[in-house]
Amino acid sequence: MDAQALGSALRTEAAALAVAADLVPGNRPVPGCPGMTVTELVRHVGSVHRLVTRWITRGSRPAEWPREPNGADPVDWYRIGAASLIAVLNPARAAEPAATWCPWDRTLGFWLRRMAHETAVHRVDAQAASGLAAPLVPALAADGIDEVLKLWLGCHLPPGAHADGRAITLRVPGREWTVALHEQVVDFCPDADPAAVVTGSASAVDLWLWGRAPASELSIEGDEAVAHALRAAVAAVTG
Repeated sequence: MDAQALGSALRTEAAALAVAADLVPGNRPVPGCPGMTVTELVRHVGSVHRLVTRWITRGSRPAEWPREPNGADPVDWYRIGAASLIAVLNPARAAEPAATWCPWDRTLGFWLRRMAHETAVHRVDAQAASGLAAPLVPALAADGIDEVLKLWLGCHLPPGAHADGRAITLRVPGREWTVALHEQVVDFCPDADPAAVVTGSASAVDLWLWGRAPASELSIEGDEAVAHALRAAVAAVTG
């Protein structure tokens, strides 16, 4: 996705998360985040937004950042933080240098993409608390799959993390990825003969990678253990 599309997605998903959180009691459990309530989810996303805003404006990762509303309404507090983040993440400045945690992308565009996906997945969480979670927009979800495979696995794959070298293909309408996990290496191997093929909507595949959708929403051909190993590797690196 280009910067303008990511900026639009961030604004849309941030607003939808706030609306969803306003519609349910704050103590309602969040299905995709066991042990977390809606209020805790709002605080988490609001604190991440504030962290990234400070990270960008100060040029380095802050040692401290606001994590609690301090008496303010949590959803209002979240909205203020989201507005500040969106103001900093101007798509027209996406190519400008910025401090990030990615070794190969030190631009504002990194954060634009990362925050669009962070907010979108948690928007699904907030809506799921009411039982009415809308799917991710296909283009955003496909970009999210790409981000999981290249950024999260590429940066954080730990030693021995479910890596047996067998390839797996993830296939969504109009796009596919074939990868094999080796020791601390993600190999993109489009010509490999995959041991498993996972097929579904872009939203279902992306949310499955993030642990928000069950494998039953997908078609898995071949060795299901390879698919489960990929999902486990993603869980290990995304926490």
